[in-house]
Amino acid sequence: MTKEQIYQEIRNRSPIYSGEAPELLEDLQEFKNDELLQDLEVVYQEWGALPRIYRTDEKEEIFHIQQCESLFEFLTEAIFNHADSSVIPFLLKYVPSDDDVSDLVFMEDYSSEQICNGISDSRYFGESYIPVLLGCIHELVPRAMMSTKSFFFDMLYDNFNKFSETQPLIRNLYLAEKEPFIKILDCSIEQSLEELKRKNGQEAMNQAISRISRPIVSVNYDDESVDQKAFIRQAFVKLHGL
Repeated sequence: MTKEQIYQEIRNRSPIYSGEAPELLEDLQEFKNDELLQDLEVVYQEWGALPRIYRTDEKEEIFHIQQCESLFEFLTEAIFNHADSSVIPFLLKYVPSDDDVSDLVFMEDYSSEQICNGISDSRYFGESYIPVLLGCIHELVPRAMMSTKSFFFDMLYDNFNKFSETQPLIRNLYLAEKEPFIKILDCSIEQSLEELKRKNGQEAMNQAISRISRPIVSVNYDDESVDQKAFIRQAFVKLHGL
């Protein structure tokens, strides 16, 4: 099938997701990322020219939105399946803002989660996504802090679990821009402290604050996430001589 035929078939069968038509996804994966990224932008602009789905009752408009959602999902999945982490900087523009009113496109959760989860999914990229994401994550600050904190958590988890021998997060901290990354670290630590307080009470949070206020020599995969995050922050601050 030609690329245009694949797209038309997806449009005709919308709403549809790549798992429901793996043969179309396989055909789409035959095309290079450069082409798919260009087509992704075209679909995004087409989608953005439509009314937000919660602002229309017109069946034709809703169907058109569903076509864009389906094309967007197929395209991003095909791109992810190529397992080339160099695409990540080009995909960050599609990460929804915390205040998505300012975004060109309103994405339902099933669309936003698909692209956000894929960007930091080591099943696609292995550990190579971590240095690439570190080098461009500042582009999301402060626009999309919710997604940014989620990306950082994925990097943290993978660093201390899947890639504990190579430690790609720690080895590549120098790639992150100083001020935005410190903001990410501080917001992530604050979030972990609040979660610890909700789960285990004020005393547990106070103990954690006391621990992370001192130099942390090392951490491993089963330490509290707040300790892991504080360890990364201390390493980053030391790297920059702060």
